[in-house]
Amino acid sequence: MSLLNEIPQPSQNSPEKKASRIKYINVALANEIIRCWHEGWGLIWDDPNPQAVLDALGEDAGELFAINEETLLFLSNVLGGRRQSELDSILAKVATKPATTTDENGNVTII
Repeated sequence: MSLLNEIPQPSQNSPEKKASRIKYINVALANEIIRCWHEGWGLIWDDPNPQAVLDALGEDAGELFAINEETLLFLSNVLGGRRQSELDSILAKVATKPATTTDENGNVTII
């Protein structure tokens, strides 16, 4: 076959294309959640004054911490045994978080 001839492309609806796209989407989803988790974590805990960031979050900080716990559970379930070193890296960061307390309104204070 000549390079000048049009090369037929498989249909976008072919099972192989769909399977490839499904795999790509799942990897992309995991990567984006991991990226966002690292970014959010760093915005608080890499700041020279994390309490100031928590104060700026105000009553939303408590909800944010609850969502973070759910995100960590999700990441543990998804990454555990699949991308274990990445999960271990995340859990190592979590282990360095200072102790905090959350009041009844959702304000978080570093102890």
